[in-house]
Amino acid sequence: MSTEEKNKHGVGAFVLAGISFIPLIGIFTGVICIIIAAIGRKTNSRLLGFLGFAGIIFSVVLYGSMFYKLFQGDGLGGKNFEPHAISAMTSLVRNIEYIKLQSGSYPKNMEEVRGNLKEGEIVFSYDVSGPMKMGQKQRDFHYEVINNGNNYLLFGVGLDAEPFTQDDIYPLIDPVKDQNIGWVKSK
Repeated sequence: MSTEEKNKHGVGAFVLAGISFIPLIGIFTGVICIIIAAIGRKTNSRLLGFLGFAGIIFSVVLYGSMFYKLFQGDGLGGKNFEPHAISAMTSLVRNIEYIKLQSGSYPKNMEEVRGNLKEGEIVFSYDVSGPMKMGQKQRDFHYEVINNGNNYLLFGVGLDAEPFTQDDIYPLIDPVKDQNIGWVKSK
């Protein structure tokens, strides 16, 4: 091995630099590359350090853009969470109907729905269809028993966070298969 080759970082160090471009784990390998470059003080240390740094920046930009897209706007929730809210409401309809079968009446509110869950049973009853500011109390789906206890409303408030507006979202209910349940879309 020539003196010039001894004064350079080997292929292994640059493979590590390449791994630094893998999201998340690349941050750790990027830091290792920077440390090797700083300690090694070889002719290609700057290149190794730069590649490690670039890998870290790649992860930061990638995850930063993902989190921005996920939490864009005024807070957590919103358009990106609508499919989850719809799925949660659809599951809630099943639970609400089961409570009616067991007790003879629909639960009065979401607290009563949560109180009727069996130990270990998980049903998501919080509305993530509209924005939520950090530190704000979780908001339940809009639930209201109507028509003398024969029906109920259940929906998410959407982006404007106001019930009974155009952007409200609803559970997936099949009008033919589910014609005997008490859920209705409007009063």
